[in-house]
Amino acid sequence: MQFLINQLLAKRYLLTLMTIILGSAVTWGILNTSIDSTFDSILSEDDPYREEVEQVRKDFPPSTGVLFAFLSTNGDVFNFDMLHAMEDVTNRYIEVESAVSVGSLLNRRLNAVDADLFDRDYLIPDLTTLTRDDLNNIREIALRDEDLTKSMLSPEGDMALVFIKYKATADDQTTRLSIARSVVALRDSLREDYPELTIYVLGGALFELDSYNAQMKDTRYLFPFVIGISILLLWFCLKSLSFSLCLFTVSFATIGLTVGTVGWAEVPFNQISTMGPLVVLMIAMADGTHIVSIYVQGLHKRLSKIEAMRQSLAVNIQPVTLVTVTTAIGFLSLNYCSSPGIYGFGNIVAIGVCWAYVVTLTLLPTLILLLPARKIPKPLGVRGLISGVGRLVARRGNLLFRGGLVLIVTTMALLPLNKVDFNRYSFVDKNSDFHHVMTALSEKIGNDQSLVYSVHSGQYYGITEPAFLNQVDEFSRWLEDQPEASFVTSYTGLLKNLNKAEHDGDESWNKLPVDKLQIIDYLVGYQLIQEIEPNLEPIFNPDYSAIRLVIGTSNLSNLELLNFNDRIDQWITANVAPEYKVMHGDNSILGARLNRTISTELLKGFTLSFFLITLTLLIGLKSVRYGLLSIMPNLFPATIVFGVWGLMVGELSPYILMLFSISIGLVVDDSVHILSKYIHARREGKTPESAVQYSLDTAGPAITITTLSLALGTFVLVLSNTFYYQNVALLLTPIIMVALLLDLLFLPPLLIKFDNWFEEREYAGVGSTSHL
Repeated sequence: MQFLINQLLAKRYLLTLMTIILGSAVTWGILNTSIDSTFDSILSEDDPYREEVEQVRKDFPPSTGVLFAFLSTNGDVFNFDMLHAMEDVTNRYIEVESAVSVGSLLNRRLNAVDADLFDRDYLIPDLTTLTRDDLNNIREIALRDEDLTKSMLSPEGDMALVFIKYKATADDQTTRLSIARSVVALRDSLREDYPELTIYVLGGALFELDSYNAQMKDTRYLFPFVIGISILLLWFCLKSLSFSLCLFTVSFATIGLTVGTVGWAEVPFNQISTMGPLVVLMIAMADGTHIVSIYVQGLHKRLSKIEAMRQSLAVNIQPVTLVTVTTAIGFLSLNYCSSPGIYGFGNIVAIGVCWAYVVTLTLLPTLILLLPARKIPKPLGVRGLISGVGRLVARRGNLLFRGGLVLIVTTMALLPLNKVDFNRYSFVDKNSDFHHVMTALSEKIGNDQSLVYSVHSGQYYGITEPAFLNQVDEFSRWLEDQPEASFVTSYTGLLKNLNKAEHDGDESWNKLPVDKLQIIDYLVGYQLIQEIEPNLEPIFNPDYSAIRLVIGTSNLSNLELLNFNDRIDQWITANVAPEYKVMHGDNSILGARLNRTISTELLKGFTLSFFLITLTLLIGLKSVRYGLLSIMPNLFPATIVFGVWGLMVGELSPYILMLFSISIGLVVDDSVHILSKYIHARREGKTPESAVQYSLDTAGPAITITTLSLALGTFVLVLSNTFYYQNVALLLTPIIMVALLLDLLFLPPLLIKFDNWFEEREYAGVGSTSHL
């Protein structure tokens, strides 16, 4: 250890130069960074349904499009202002980049019966010819059309949708975001032209744009704010702006190295991993603060700058190394999870932790030693607080110990009150159009979610076989009878409608045709309709071997959605012939299954990281006794906070649950420094009480500053643009603060009581042996 310290000090300029050169090359990788804001980036990669979804997407290429939602404040969209606005969208849809078609009430065709009855082809004639009474009649016709009220019109007539389809020239983020921005531009133009109307837009590209914008807002505004607050906090506590700026320089360099490494690896950031650099910033500041705090204490003992730095490194290298290893283990354990969002975040922080360790030892000592020592800053601003803690531990140690045990046991009993649930839209700004439209769809039309299934006949042109169609129709009719289904769309329903229309609307012919040639005729007829109506979704694949079914649902929780899917799977197993294959075709079930999949994976990862971190502490502290005692202040901060959360809120997403795994990696810093100083004092012959006071005086100020900085940095996430980060702040900040309280108020009396008990046992054993 002494050899390493001598080399770090003797060759500090060479090490600094090498760090700058290497850092410049690595940081250049920032230019290669990108952001993946799609929902797929957080889905589990190992879910068996994912392959089915990808296959169905190949068979039925999803049409790309957006919708404009027009909401009426007076409960009726059939007024001239609203219809004129929809007419503008219908006429100006080409302003959306790569747009190919538009569907709205203005170009909605009447069904055959209504077309004959009203002697026109379209629902709404030329607006310039209409009167108020005409609008009332149109409203009645529209609300009677069940197909219309299940797709682009709410049953109460207070919301209407306009669909615009586009065909992107390339499937990359730049193209998708460009299309989304053109949609937003059209929406903003309509809002200017019709300021009294409520107009929103929704679509996959818009979801990605909202997620991207939320992340960019946090990156541009929130993260710099966190950095500024952290610098001010360090300045206040260290009583030195120059030392604070040195720590910031090291932390900023660490972020550059981390992001540059990710850029060179060409791994995109996602909705979760964008939080990684902020965590790295806090960890880098924590490492540096420990070095600076002991260095300042050495200067106040009238040591030279070199000797003060040598003392600081001698005291801190072991705990900083242990903290680096244990923190990296905690975050690397997230690789047990199959969600790119989670394991990507863990890997980024683990990389940053390692870079923070390197830069802290190679760059920070040089920067600190270059500062003049004519005016030494006063001891850390929190030393008075730590002195008070020391007196409290000495006088009320038993009470603190018992109170801590009661708190731990009580909150652990509350843990089962938590339930794991996941809202796929929690990564989107709650003030975005996406949030408003999804809420409106859920409340007004009732199809905010859908389940897609593909039924394969197993043969070319199999969708013309009556036996296969009967199986699909039986499946469709069973689905329509389920309470969770708002509607069911299928090719068999179309065939029955065509068969009925072929026989002059006779209801007795509302059934599947049995003649294969007739079925083929209807198929050819529908293909002609598709050419006229490009807005129609594909309901059979290109080789006519499979049919696509869509089941609309609304207001279902993840558990309810999974139960519905399980019931569907059971029905398929019991009723569908084995030669026909039914596959899941969308991400709704994948998203709902995250609760089961990721929660189990996180539990495995947490178990592994907890074992490895404890083993590392046993080896690093060179003590089985203290290594095992470290479990309590490292594990219980999370159990305390999650227990209280269970009582107050009770709902956790799997992406919030990952905090349980990473919290050990974050909070272990404080306990390691307290324990290492305590063990050092004990090995010098101090009593448990004196050793506790020494550890608090030596490590207490630094861990208080680093914890306050980390807690403040995470709490600022409450101001984030996404609900997910807000929940992270509400849970992670208390975990960090509770960990500090346990390390200052619970761990010291625990060490005193345990060592006194242990020594009494040894003394009693020696006394008994002597007596014998």
